[in-house]
Amino acid sequence: MPGSGVQPRGQGQEVLVELLQAQRLISQQAQELMELRTRLGRRTHQMTVLQHVAEILTATPKVAQVASVLQDVFVQEFGAKACSVWILEDEGSTYQPKVGHGLPRSAWTQLSLPAPNPFPNAPIVLFQPQWLDLAATRGPLEALRVSPGTSLYFIPFEHQLLLMGFAILALDTGRKMDEDQDSLTILQRQVAVSIYNAWLYRDLAQQRDTLRRQTGELEKANGALREADRFKSEFLALTSHELRTPLTGILGFTRLVIDELYEDEDERRQMLQDCYASGKHLLSLLNDILDLAKIESGRMQVHVQSFSLQILLEEVRPLAQAYPRKAEVELLWPEGLGELPEVMVDPGRLKQVMLNLLSNALKFTKEGSVCVTVERGFGQVSVQVVDTGIGIRAEDQAKLFQKFVQAEGGHSREYGGTGLGLVICKHLMEMMGGTISLQSEGQGKGSTLTLTMPIA
Repeated sequence: MPGSGVQPRGQGQEVLVELLQAQRLISQQAQELMELRTRLGRRTHQMTVLQHVAEILTATPKVAQVASVLQDVFVQEFGAKACSVWILEDEGSTYQPKVGHGLPRSAWTQLSLPAPNPFPNAPIVLFQPQWLDLAATRGPLEALRVSPGTSLYFIPFEHQLLLMGFAILALDTGRKMDEDQDSLTILQRQVAVSIYNAWLYRDLAQQRDTLRRQTGELEKANGALREADRFKSEFLALTSHELRTPLTGILGFTRLVIDELYEDEDERRQMLQDCYASGKHLLSLLNDILDLAKIESGRMQVHVQSFSLQILLEEVRPLAQAYPRKAEVELLWPEGLGELPEVMVDPGRLKQVMLNLLSNALKFTKEGSVCVTVERGFGQVSVQVVDTGIGIRAEDQAKLFQKFVQAEGGHSREYGGTGLGLVICKHLMEMMGGTISLQSEGQGKGSTLTLTMPIA
């Protein structure tokens, strides 16, 4: 009715429609706001996780620890049903799995893949995250597809166009990765840099260890050189004295004979014999020095042949018995030499070695005996020179076969000689295919020198 104040029905319906639309819009905006809050909460959570992961990766110098942290993130934040992380190893030749989830250890440890392309049978952009097609996952990687409803997702870790490593995740098929892409990109960069830094740390550690080892070896070499130089200086001083002594005797006795300062013919003969003995001693010293020089220059030669050990020992015996020795020292010789086999040696050089050992044994033995024994072994014969002399300390035994060392011990000053005899003997025995060794229980307990040579 006109003037009643009642609105027409059509106008009220329009207002109702507008209210419904406004309510619908408000509901839609509320839903969008809730989704935004959810996404913001997830993004905030992801940023917090990434920050925590970044702190861990910064403090982690080992790739295995980096891979372990990644596995936890993929399982807890991405919901991976299975996953494995590969790192470039073996000087860039292969990608080796470092961790695995969702399958037995015996399975994921066998998933070594070639480098630089771990998927040679499938075209793939190695520097971009993507779902792997079936062609790329044939073979060992099929073990990661733990259920029919999962697909494999590839996450590379690239640094300076080098694929440092990657992860493969078994995720629900059809899962949307767009929302996680920004966080995933940040994670990729963090991990790639961490792997690269771990490489640098490992290389630096290896170079440091190498430098330490080389420094230690250099220090040892310098110490050995200093010790050798000291031994050489002492050797030269001692050798000069040793050479001067017989030379002085030769000159002195010769002058006495020339000046006829002797009482009778017997005394003159004795002077000449002493002069001859001094000359032989001087010749022996010079021969030792010349032999060592030949050995060091590679000019020492031996002529190995089959020779009777019996004949050689019979030739050595009278020469050894003529060597000077104390009256209380007995020289004992083996019996039954006729049963000895022939040996492969240079007869002259072996005789030189035997005479040197016997001369040393008689010189360093004040009482008791010097005994020669022979034993036949499997394919070889051993000749031993056993004395009851001054013996050798355990710490000095290894040094006796080094040149110039004898001069340090003081025995050369007391007993005479250059101290080169055992060095020369060692080289000669090795050149003939034999060996020489020494045993002593210590000072005052005698020594045993053993020669071994092959049977002919």
